[in-house]
Amino acid sequence: MPMVGLLTANLNGLIRGEYSFRLPVGLKTFILASAAFTTVWFALLVTAIYSGGDTNLSAGVEVLMLFLLGIGLSRFIKIPAILGQQGLLWVIRLSLPLILAACLAVVRWG
Repeated sequence: MPMVGLLTANLNGLIRGEYSFRLPVGLKTFILASAAFTTVWFALLVTAIYSGGDTNLSAGVEVLMLFLLGIGLSRFIKIPAILGQQGLLWVIRLSLPLILAACLAVVRWG
């Protein structure tokens, strides 16, 4: 979940135009990033509900807290500096499958 939070923070930065460098993002990539940003909130809600089950509220809260930890880590971990522009562009392009795979993994094995 921290990875999903970190990815969501970077998607937010892309959509809001907060990057200090010029990232060559086409219309398809931008639409996919917007769809992933929208989907992450629904997927996070479903993941928190299913991981907690009917009786365990703390598991759902743990999922949400780990997600928020990832958003907080985005202040200290700069993915564009680590991966470079092309690496960040591919992470953005693959963000929707990465988010869904991470949420499915938490529901199945988490």
